[in-house]
Amino acid sequence: MQEEERLSEETLGEKPTEEKVLERLEEEEKRLKELEEKLTKLENIARVANQRLVELQREYELLKERYRRDIEEFRRYGHDRFALDVLEVLDNLERALESKAESVQALREGIELIYRQFLSVLEKHGIRAIELEGKEFDPNLAEAVDRELSLDHPPNTVLRTLRKGYYLHDRVLRPARVVVSYSEEEIT
Repeated sequence: MQEEERLSEETLGEKPTEEKVLERLEEEEKRLKELEEKLTKLENIARVANQRLVELQREYELLKERYRRDIEEFRRYGHDRFALDVLEVLDNLERALESKAESVQALREGIELIYRQFLSVLEKHGIRAIELEGKEFDPNLAEAVDRELSLDHPPNTVLRTLRKGYYLHDRVLRPARVVVSYSEEEIT
């Protein structure tokens, strides 16, 4: 109270009356009430924000778990279409083995049909052969397993493929194994 009187005296330049002190007290109580209301609002906002944060964290953990399960499921079952297409080829192979072909030529034609069907299945799923014969050797696409002297081809040309290489879409799935040419100049 003495502090209030001193402040009032300084601001008004006169001694406060009881009426002025009560008026000032009411103003301070009103201001205190307003501050308490603001504090209550801010506490409510903070509580709601914290609840939302907890909900978002829970949602994040659930999404993370779902994503992990989806990835695991894709790893286990993501190749089902490819597997079904390969099973069709397998069915045809089994039928060919069970058939009593009258000639070797008929059996050969049946196997060629199955081979073309299998190539079609591979291509449908983005697997295609790497064509290298007659082209310059590229170590990113093939492994040189042998070299042969060739006067008909420039040095470092793929002469023949011993094992085909394959792309999976734009990546090398399996590099080819090839024989590469060299010239007489390389001998000496």
